[in-house]
Amino acid sequence: MTSPPSTTTTMEEFNNKELLDNVRPLLQRDKIRLWEPPFTNPDTGAENFPEELVESVCAEVGSTTEEIRLALSYLRRHALEKLAAKKRTDLLTLKVRSSGVSNNKNSCINVSISSQSSGHELEKLIQEKLNLLDQNIKMICSGRMIQLNELLQTQNVHTNATILVLAVPKSAVASASADIQTSNLIQAIKEATSILHENARNKSNLSQYQLRITDQQGRELTALSDDERRSLMVAMTLHEKGRSFLRQRDYLSALSLFSEADNEFRQCSSQMLNSVDNWGLLNLDIVWCYLCMQNVNDLQDAVERLVRCDTCFVKVYGNSFQRLKALQKDGMGHMVLFVRLHLLQAIVAYHAGRKTDAKNLLGMAEEEARMMRIEPEKLTQIMLMGYTTTEARRGLRSAQGNIDQAIEFIIENRRIREEHRRDEQAREEDERLQNRYGRTQNGEKY
Repeated sequence: MTSPPSTTTTMEEFNNKELLDNVRPLLQRDKIRLWEPPFTNPDTGAENFPEELVESVCAEVGSTTEEIRLALSYLRRHALEKLAAKKRTDLLTLKVRSSGVSNNKNSCINVSISSQSSGHELEKLIQEKLNLLDQNIKMICSGRMIQLNELLQTQNVHTNATILVLAVPKSAVASASADIQTSNLIQAIKEATSILHENARNKSNLSQYQLRITDQQGRELTALSDDERRSLMVAMTLHEKGRSFLRQRDYLSALSLFSEADNEFRQCSSQMLNSVDNWGLLNLDIVWCYLCMQNVNDLQDAVERLVRCDTCFVKVYGNSFQRLKALQKDGMGHMVLFVRLHLLQAIVAYHAGRKTDAKNLLGMAEEEARMMRIEPEKLTQIMLMGYTTTEARRGLRSAQGNIDQAIEFIIENRRIREEHRRDEQAREEDERLQNRYGRTQNGEKY
């Protein structure tokens, strides 16, 4: 009698992910369930792969029979583990992927823990499994930092989720300092934004800094509740600071701020979020962090975030034809967002086994990148006329390389900016006069 195989599953045992991505769609197409008879013995749990199945997969994939058997064995054990986890509703089976951990041999391991456990208990378990008791770690699930003092159940940590683990500085003093600095930064941003929010509400002292929220056309968003305005201010400020960390390649700090910004954005109504592209940009940046940290295991969260981003961009910029006209009017300033979106969608599609979709999306990204290219000679020619490099670049991108149309774009854009400047000056003068004259006895403005 054949003894059942070990139930431990790590990428160290089978690390040919490309082969798995090729085999898995074939099994799904032919509706082959490896966890059921005849592939799994119902009495002993032993695996049994008929020669016809192995040879058929070999013919389509082009690998050796030994590699195909290893791939089938890995997929079967993985399916059995998922089924076993579903039977225990209180037990979570999590895939833990480590990043930046030098003394860990396995890049991916499985751990089991109760959904009623706290983040701190999960932290201790992972530290023991990865031999990181002398280091602090950060745990990220679906783009959000796992809070140590909260239950996993309340943090939307579900079975089969991927936990990205990042090791922070080895020195206890340095790691504590890094945690404190990030927490203090988030707290300082929230306090500063609250001050700006109060100033915007009162408008009683023009010497104070104020913050106005506008849409893509520069129109101030006035139909916002007090709580929505505050949450939106905090979210945008946290997002912008997170992007500065992203540019510095400090992905851990960036994700920490992006997570807080995501929580703040979720306090706003869907109608408001659909009128601006900020939430779509945040989801795009979170998935971009996944890419930079080579975290391709949490594909489901990446897919959901890219869908939100795509939906948001369509509502803000319109369909393909309307989008092109809007981007040309903007000087193609936002075209890079669609290059990043389609590039990330292509990577997600590839790792999900949808290679045809991946190829088409890469083609879209390449075409959009081509539309942004400009000839250096034309750029120099416009700059010699007295225009800035930024104006010349935006003009040429808007006119798709036509110099005459580019100059018209620059002149029109300068006119619009001057109108906005005069309107802003008039608004400030009006508020200054209102503050000078005060209000009537009925509390109305003069």
